[in-house]
Amino acid sequence: MAFSRQPISCFIALDQEKLTGFACYEATCRGFFGPGGVLEAHRGQGLGTLLLVECLRSMKEMGYAYAIIGGVGPKDFYVKAVGAIEIPDSTPGIYTAPIKA
Repeated sequence: MAFSRQPISCFIALDQEKLTGFACYEATCRGFFGPGGVLEAHRGQGLGTLLLVECLRSMKEMGYAYAIIGGVGPKDFYVKAVGAIEIPDSTPGIYTAPIKA
């Protein structure tokens, strides 16, 4: 989905032409950051923070005052990286069970 947007809403990190990390925005819902991830061997070096900040910077340029991080995995990472705060009673949010036939 992120690659179908104009401009593309995904940043990727390469090391020796191999994918080491990525971060997307507006791939699941407008105003949402994610998904994103960094290979375990490359974690703890600031790559995830860099990718996150680039996405948020792009969203700011689009006019967003804030972004929502849906389905947060490493909550402490987002708090430390950008001062993220939890939205009370936001679970499960948009990530609910699919519609049954």
